[in-house]
Amino acid sequence: PPLAKLRPSWTDRSLKRREPKRKSLTFTGGPRSLREIFGKSRDSEVKQLQQQHCVNLNLNRVGGGGTASVPGSPARELSRLVQLQRDKLQALESRLLGCEAELQDWEEFTGQSGDEGNLEDELLLLEQQVRRNNAEMEEEEFWQNELQIELDSERHLRQQLAELQSRVRDCDAKVSEYLARIQSMETGLEKERLQKEAELHLKVREEEVQTQLEKVRDELQVQSQQTSRLESSCKALERSLCQSGKRLQENEQELEQLTKELRQVNLQQFIQQTGTKVTVLPAQPSGENSSNEVECGSLKRLGSSRLLPSGLRALQSRVSSSLNPEGIYV
Repeated sequence: PPLAKLRPSWTDRSLKRREPKRKSLTFTGGPRSLREIFGKSRDSEVKQLQQQHCVNLNLNRVGGGGTASVPGSPARELSRLVQLQRDKLQALESRLLGCEAELQDWEEFTGQSGDEGNLEDELLLLEQQVRRNNAEMEEEEFWQNELQIELDSERHLRQQLAELQSRVRDCDAKVSEYLARIQSMETGLEKERLQKEAELHLKVREEEVQTQLEKVRDELQVQSQQTSRLESSCKALERSLCQSGKRLQENEQELEQLTKELRQVNLQQFIQQTGTKVTVLPAQPSGENSSNEVECGSLKRLGSSRLLPSGLRALQSRVSSSLNPEGIYV
């Protein structure tokens, strides 16, 4: 059978299959009684039942180790086997009684005819028939055992299939749960990655802004330094301009004074040369001449004023004592 490959390979001879015994159909040399013939067959049946009982007990002892183990409690299986053996014994006894009745009929029939040769032939035929019946019974029992083994293996395989299906369902549930966890973890990781990218971008922007602020601060500091330098240079320039203005004003006043003295000297020379009478008027105060004023920090160009040479200054120093400071008029 195809399911015989799934049967465990045990070393115990009691668990092996029992091949049907083929008996030789040879004449033993003498007549035997019906008790001897059917007694041996009955003894062989009893021995077979005992062997079957041992096989079942060994299977129960082994438990669930092999694929041919019979499920259920040992006591229940033992009671079931005992009941089967009793049923078989009853069937065999009924067949034995039928055969004995048939033989008795044949004996009566042969006793009436008185033919011993025919009786021996019929006994041989009956013995052969009994042997064939025993062989058929053994073969039938063999195939019943095979059927029982296949049924047990099928039951065990069904149990294994149910267990595997339950395990597969559990694995499917776990896989779905793990997939849900993985999806949630991926979502969390994606959110965390986006958050880190946003923080990094914000940090980079803050660093850029900080760098720009530092640059602007440096530029402002440099500009403030330049401004302070320009302010100091402007103040120094204003001071120098004030000093230059004062000096220019002093020079203009000196030039005006020299011009007045030169006029007086020229007028005196003219008087001496011509001998005319002149009238000397008081000179105008220097404070009334507003056109020659120079303010501090500003310069004004004078159109008519010219610097005198050094000779005129020497002449001024010689004649300043003899001139009238009030002025001379003709």
